[in-house]
Amino acid sequence: MDGADFINSIPDEIQSGIMDGAHFINSMPDEILHHILSFMPTESAMKTCVLSKRWRHVWCESPSLDIDCDCKYKARNIKQNLISYTAPKITSFKFRMDLENSAAEIDSWLEFAISRNVQNLYVKILARMIYGVNLTDGKTYNFPDFFYRSSSLKQLSVLHENDIMKPRCTVSWKSLRKLSLRCCKLGDKSMHNILSGSPILESLTLYGCRLLERLDLSNSPSLRRLEIDRTIKHSGPIMIVAPHIHYLSLINSYKPSTLLDVSSLTEANLDISIGTREARLCQTMAIGMLAKSRNVERLNLGPTFLKILSLAELRGAPFPTLNVQTLIIKTEFVRSIIPGIARLLLTSPGLKTLTVDTMELHLHKRDTYLEHYSDSQGLSPHRCWRSEYEVFPTSKEIYTMLGCNHATSKLLASFMEFVLGNAKTLERMVICLGGIYLNDDEQWFEELLQLVGTLSHHNNVSIVLKPKNYFKY
Repeated sequence: MDGADFINSIPDEIQSGIMDGAHFINSMPDEILHHILSFMPTESAMKTCVLSKRWRHVWCESPSLDIDCDCKYKARNIKQNLISYTAPKITSFKFRMDLENSAAEIDSWLEFAISRNVQNLYVKILARMIYGVNLTDGKTYNFPDFFYRSSSLKQLSVLHENDIMKPRCTVSWKSLRKLSLRCCKLGDKSMHNILSGSPILESLTLYGCRLLERLDLSNSPSLRRLEIDRTIKHSGPIMIVAPHIHYLSLINSYKPSTLLDVSSLTEANLDISIGTREARLCQTMAIGMLAKSRNVERLNLGPTFLKILSLAELRGAPFPTLNVQTLIIKTEFVRSIIPGIARLLLTSPGLKTLTVDTMELHLHKRDTYLEHYSDSQGLSPHRCWRSEYEVFPTSKEIYTMLGCNHATSKLLASFMEFVLGNAKTLERMVICLGGIYLNDDEQWFEELLQLVGTLSHHNNVSIVLKPKNYFKY
């Protein structure tokens, strides 16, 4: 069957609907069509020019471009087609290139975007990898001076794996509000140059940035949001001075970041990535992070952080009193985490809302170093707390017991009763069920809701149970 026969075989009412749909899309204003194209790679958006006369020049005027030049030949083809590009201003430019391309070629792409006053720029400079072999080993790339002097940039995201990000000029990003640096190598002086040249910066994200020792945001009064992920080995910063930030997300490695000043903090998201056997140091680090976050109104703690707190509780470490009103924890209902949660609840006398996000975390695989440490110290939570928390399974046992709806219901009821017994000022508890805690048995879930309603009524606390897919906080 050829194309004409296929079309003729389609019922008239369907053909009519297709034509109406096509006319409807073609009648849309350019702004909407440009928005649609912004979700497509530019290489695909270029192909829409053959759809109809209406679409012939739509992509050429789109203010959003998404270019992936994973080889130099592809880069040349895309650039040749961009001769037809006529938009005077670029709102969003996403650009990925590997070091197989020359520095001059990468510079030309950046100059193309910056010459059109790009506002949101996303740059990825990557090594060329095939079957785990780095084909560009030894190649480097330094950003040109005009990159650091772009006054139109409002949002900038850089992922640069192969060289040190070291401005050779004074940075001047006068319009920049949001900066994200991933896998970049930059020292303290370079960071100071960048911050000094970004006077209205509001948000800073640092993921796996090496060579950075001290991050001083004292002279960045507009910067209110700081996100740091140090799970990559040897990444920084080690010391943080951030007196103006309101929100902090900090995922620490075994080598801690010292929070010297976060006095304006109102919300914190904390977790720790374990990569060595320095579990004792991790306990000190976790307690220290809590102490610096004692005055936040909203606190979000990750699963490993909670387990480290349980070890600290077992050792009798003093916990700071927290002024938190909303506590969000990502966890499983396992014995090795419950003591840490108990201590948090007892040291949070003003807690109003607890949100529990259940996750399929495979803690029995992730926490090998912590298990070795606690066992070597004779501090195994599974043994020491067995009488007090024996209703909660170990991180290995939980996967065998949750296949049964009755066992799951009993475990959830035990956890809710445990919380209600330890959080005397609680007004609202939200439990998101996902992973191994949830199945598609609607009758069982309805019975669970009835149980929740009974506990809520008897304790004068609003308890909300939500399936994971519908959960937002």
